[in-house]
Amino acid sequence: MARRSPSIDVNGVLASFRLGSQDPSDEATAALLDATTSLLSSYGVRRWSMDDVAERSGLGRATVYRRFEGRDDLVHAALARDAHRFFGAIAAAVSGHDDLEAKVVEGFLVGVRFARQSLLPTLVRSDTEMTLSVLTSTPVVALGRAALVDRYEAVTGIRLSGPDRQAVELVAEALVRLAISFILMPDSVVDFDDEDAARISLYRIIGPLLARPRSALAPS
Repeated sequence: MARRSPSIDVNGVLASFRLGSQDPSDEATAALLDATTSLLSSYGVRRWSMDDVAERSGLGRATVYRRFEGRDDLVHAALARDAHRFFGAIAAAVSGHDDLEAKVVEGFLVGVRFARQSLLPTLVRSDTEMTLSVLTSTPVVALGRAALVDRYEAVTGIRLSGPDRQAVELVAEALVRLAISFILMPDSVVDFDDEDAARISLYRIIGPLLARPRSALAPS
């Protein structure tokens, strides 16, 4: 029987994400996820095995199987850890800014640059259909939208409801979809390799999005 290739299931990634596996304190688990990330970077989702993970991590097969039932679980956990680090990098980038527009621009800039240096570009090239199905899925867009809305409430101290919440959700979703487009189609007049130039461009793009509706995006 042919060995089944591992796959990426968006619900599996989100389930691992909710478990909070960003940087496991268990050194063996961290080593296994490091090995999986390395294999994904080299070979994509296919063309590697649990034995390869054991070899690259320097751990035994029994250790691998005690922590992960199969390759899918390893893939999902590795991607979930990347997602936690992604949100952590954004949180760190915006912490030093008081202005909402500056927070959004800095978070967007760091988020896109982090994503471009992550596994995503490699997986888009090696496993295009599979990766696109995850990045453009409704749950991923919803997760990003909810994270931005939650962050807005935390920054402003405003508990949103009704039309105001809908207005902020609209802007949040636009930002998520814009970020995904920059990740999937990196060729752009926005030069993310030049941080200062990219920041200026993002202020021009994002500023108008945040300008309306003012009733929801400006604390009274």
